[in-house]
Amino acid sequence: MDEIRDLYALLAPIGQLTGNGQLRETVSERRNRKGEDVAFWYLSPELVKKFKLSESTQEAVIADDPTAIDWVRLRFGGEVKTIKLDINQLRQNAMELPPGPTVRDISVFN
Repeated sequence: MDEIRDLYALLAPIGQLTGNGQLRETVSERRNRKGEDVAFWYLSPELVKKFKLSESTQEAVIADDPTAIDWVRLRFGGEVKTIKLDINQLRQNAMELPPGPTVRDISVFN
């Protein structure tokens, strides 16, 4: 059964939200505090396209709490918009944590 609700989406170019791994920690901590069914999801670029949020290569965070989205926007940047999505579809498709940080070799001895 569909459960379409008004939600908030934070969209940003790929890597802007997930590049340093802090969003992964944020999502994990929020789920640990508020339970696995908290309305707070990360959408990979593939899921952003699947849910028709953007045609360009972007990643997103979706939540029902505007203050949660504002906090993530202040921390990582991006563009906020309101959307209508099926909560059940998000629960089926977007429960994975964001990717971990990109590890870069910064050694001077290559």
